[in-house]
Amino acid sequence: MSAPIKLNRYKNNPILTPIPEHKWESRHVSNAGVTVYNGKIYILYRAEGEDMRASAPNWPVARIGLAVSLDGYTIQERSAGPVLDIDGENLPFVDGVEDPRITKIGDTYYIVYVLTSVHGDHIALARTMDFKKFEKAGMLMEDISQRTSGLLPEKIDGEYMLFHRIVPNMWVSYSKDLKRWHSSRIIMRTKYHQWTDCKIGIGAPPVRGKNSWILFFHARDTKGVYRLGIAWLDLKDPSKIIKIQDEPILEPEESYEKNGFVNNVIYTCGVAALGGKYFVYYGCGDQCLAVATVDKESLEI
Repeated sequence: MSAPIKLNRYKNNPILTPIPEHKWESRHVSNAGVTVYNGKIYILYRAEGEDMRASAPNWPVARIGLAVSLDGYTIQERSAGPVLDIDGENLPFVDGVEDPRITKIGDTYYIVYVLTSVHGDHIALARTMDFKKFEKAGMLMEDISQRTSGLLPEKIDGEYMLFHRIVPNMWVSYSKDLKRWHSSRIIMRTKYHQWTDCKIGIGAPPVRGKNSWILFFHARDTKGVYRLGIAWLDLKDPSKIIKIQDEPILEPEESYEKNGFVNNVIYTCGVAALGGKYFVYYGCGDQCLAVATVDKESLEI
């Protein structure tokens, strides 16, 4: 029996931390969507600063910043201000934009992210082609309060495929126009008395392997601990799970993962392929951003 797959932490984690003099990101930086653009890894990260949310008075307002890395580990560039802010949404009283997941389809990079407000959490969509200009496209499934969502990097039978979580399980839905959704169904369920027993959802958008889609997901247990897992999905029908590893691939062990604004949280929104490895970017304790890697070949089934 082969040993379970585990991620290898970067020795100099965390790679991204708050900047005290930037009021919009002075307290926390964390969950980040990533993609490869022009040979570099572009990182859209959640940033929280001085002002507080009306919907959750103990939480700072979240915005989305941009960082760039050449080697996957070291940050060479970082935006002076947020690239996605709380304005311009078609939901009243938005006090957070966070947890972005990036999917490239054609020449467009689609960003599914979370809105927080006094009206609950909702998912929204933005687009960019160059990471300089971002266009907000409004809410997805505006009648459902949810978060933790991302698009498959290819269309299935001409339709977009969305992975999303209606608590506590992971769902998929389909759409021709990113407005009207159909064929919604659960594809992954929580399991009692296991590390996935509270809620389970997509981590990064699935990445295409040779024989399957590879899905890095997250789950929370009833003690509040967040861990990362891995599953393999059918290439032609990604709603079909081929295999799920029973053991987590990463769980809180280091001090920056166990102690944070929220303790014992490891949460990914993005994975990038670079130089024979998958780089898995994950928020730690809702406070900083780290990266871990795994050889691409080791994940082929």
